[in-house]
Amino acid sequence: MQKTKNPLIFIIEDSTVYKDLIVGYLQSQKFTNLKVYKNGDECLRNIHRKPDLIILDYSTEGKTGLELMVQIQKEYPDTNFIFLSGQNNLEVAVKIMKIGAADYIVKNDQAPYNLVKSIEQIINNTKREKASKGFKVGVIGFFVMLFLIIMIIMFMSIFFDLEL
Repeated sequence: MQKTKNPLIFIIEDSTVYKDLIVGYLQSQKFTNLKVYKNGDECLRNIHRKPDLIILDYSTEGKTGLELMVQIQKEYPDTNFIFLSGQNNLEVAVKIMKIGAADYIVKNDQAPYNLVKSIEQIINNTKREKASKGFKVGVIGFFVMLFLIIMIIMFMSIFFDLEL
C-alpha cells in the first residue's frame, strides 16, 4: 500500500445490493477514494490508476479472483488484496492467503465491520513498514557519515601531517 491516508480502493462486486452496502459502510468509516467495478475486466482496464487495495470475490465473472490477483501482482506488487466471498471454504482461504492476499472475509452480517478492521490493519502494517525503513535508512546514513568523517580526518592527518 502506497497511501495510508485515503487509499485508492477498487471494489469488484457484481451484486448491486452488496456493492451499495459495502461502499456505504466504507464511506461512513471515512474511506472515500473508492472505485467500483462489476468484474475483473473492468478493473484491469483501470489498473493503471495503481490502487492501494483491491476488494474482490473469489468467484468473479470471467477470471477467478485468484487469477486476477496473480495477474495484477506481477505488475503492481504493492497492491493489497482482500477477498470478500460468499464461500466459507477454509482451503480456498488458506490458498489465497498463501499466494498473497491480505485477508479473506466471508460475506455475512459482520463482513462490513471485518472489512474495515482488515483495511485498518493493512494501513497500520504499512505505516510500521515505512517507519522501519526510515529507521534503517537513518542508521545506515549515520554510519556512512561517521565513515566519511573518519576518512577525512585520516586524509588530513596523512597529507597535512597533523598529529592526533
